[in-house]
Amino acid sequence: MSLSLTTAQIDLAAAQLAEARRSVTTLESLGKATPTDPQTAEAISDAHAAQLGWEVIGWKVGCTSELAMQILNSPGPFAGRIFDGTSYGSRQVAAAAMVRPQIECEFAFILGDDIAPGSAPHTVDTVRSATAAVAPAIELVDTRFSDFTGIGYLSIVADHGANGGVVLGEPVPIEDVPELRSVEVTCVIDDIEAGRGPGAAILDDPWNALVWLANHLSGRGITLRAGEIVMSGTCTGIADIPVGSTATANHAGLGSVSITRTP
Repeated sequence: MSLSLTTAQIDLAAAQLAEARRSVTTLESLGKATPTDPQTAEAISDAHAAQLGWEVIGWKVGCTSELAMQILNSPGPFAGRIFDGTSYGSRQVAAAAMVRPQIECEFAFILGDDIAPGSAPHTVDTVRSATAAVAPAIELVDTRFSDFTGIGYLSIVADHGANGGVVLGEPVPIEDVPELRSVEVTCVIDDIEAGRGPGAAILDDPWNALVWLANHLSGRGITLRAGEIVMSGTCTGIADIPVGSTATANHAGLGSVSITRTP
């Protein structure tokens, strides 16, 4: 595989991103180490994860809706890792933990079995059979760049899709999960509706996001592990969560989940 940057440049970009993530600061850009193709962006993300040394607890799929693709000028979905210590089960996140978090209301797939690379493409049936539960979820988007929408989607890919964390509601066992494409999701911040959309806004069906990720990682020789979380991408758009505010994702027929950004 031919990459557009040298190994030294990839390591430099990864080091900048890892330090920004650890110190909760932002970068103007990656400078001369900015990726110009998806394979190099993913190589930086791999090195970024290796330099952090944090356990990976799951994956996010970004740009799974037309709106998200337009915002980041991305030609299609991309993947990013979710790290241990960024799953906010307490339903609170301290203001100092993130630079400028925004929220996206999503579906979280909780895997019961591995989804390993194979010779045949994965389908909805194969990924569904490996899924133990689905939960209403909020992704906390927190970029390592000062200009999130203008930096270019490849730099966002290098930054694990700007994932800052996830908030999971009560998991619903797979046998009780409704048809996800028909689930209406509402984003509410401090009792004011900030976004709304059906599951079908996510690649026509949220299950297609998990299929895309399984096939994408299969092509890279990466296994999705039992117990990992996969975030589907948003169907309500992206919204700010000011300090002191509470955001709630209501998934009709599936449940709800909230997060408060504390001072």
